[in-house]
Formats: sequence, C-alpha cells, structure tokens
Amino acid sequence: MAKKGESAKKMARIVFAEKKDNGHYSFRQKMVPLDSVKEKLKQARAN
Repeated sequence: MAKKGESAKKMARIVFAEKKDNGHYSFRQKMVPLDSVKEKLKQARAN
C-alpha cells in the first residue's frame, strides 16, 4: 500500500523475448508505469 500522501502508481511488466543464434530464446523484463506502456512498446519494436 502507498504511504499517506503518496499516490499509488500502477505498474506494468513488459517481457522482451530475443531469439539467439542457436535457436534458443532469452527473456528480459522491465517494470514501467502503466501510462507509458505504449511508448515503451514502440521503442522496443523499433530496435
């Protein structure tokens, strides 16, 4: 719970999957504020 006087921020977990040269996948995850999810997805897709 948020402390008194603080607003509770809703967070989203974004999981990135990358295919390696050997055919396996590696996964990374990142916690971002809920209101910036679309922006972060656009950045990830551009890479």
